[in-house]
Amino acid sequence: MYRKVIRGLSSLMLLMTLAACAQGFSGKPAQPEMAATTLTGVGHLGRMTGIPKYFVDGHWGGNVPGWGGGGGSVCCVQLPAKKPSTPYTVTVQWRTCDISHIKFVDGRAVDPNAECIPSEHEATVPVHYADSELGNTAVHFLPGNKIEVWSSTKFSPNASNYPGPAYSRGPAPDYAPVIDEPSTAKTQGEK
Repeated sequence: MYRKVIRGLSSLMLLMTLAACAQGFSGKPAQPEMAATTLTGVGHLGRMTGIPKYFVDGHWGGNVPGWGGGGGSVCCVQLPAKKPSTPYTVTVQWRTCDISHIKFVDGRAVDPNAECIPSEHEATVPVHYADSELGNTAVHFLPGNKIEVWSSTKFSPNASNYPGPAYSRGPAPDYAPVIDEPSTAKTQGEK
């Protein structure tokens, strides 16, 4: 009798395991359907800091000027094909390069061996979907080492009706002010 009960329970457990596998149960939430999208970087930092390289979930995104950008794209990173019902996050790693200590004359460094001061950064942030489906993806590098990632099928980052951070326009300040801080930055040419 004892052996029949053990065999019965073993058979039941095996059937439950097979049924769960047949339904694709993994103990984790269902993963969204993924699609490839291009990456475009947009700098909001000012003219003294550039981004020589960045990665989104380990995929290289290129380099970005400290002010503006958004013109070139690289391929590709995988993101949910449709706007997910819960936030989908990505990890962005980037390096900034500060050149404020380098003296320039007529746009050229006085010391040709002068190098920027690099800093490494990382942030895990949600992807903001402007539309119901995945579009081109822009990574915004904001003052204070903040990042925003936006996907839009209709608008580029420099469009006036773009839903993400406003495009960096006009003369570049040396350093853009951190949000909610008073601006003490001077624009290029200001004394």
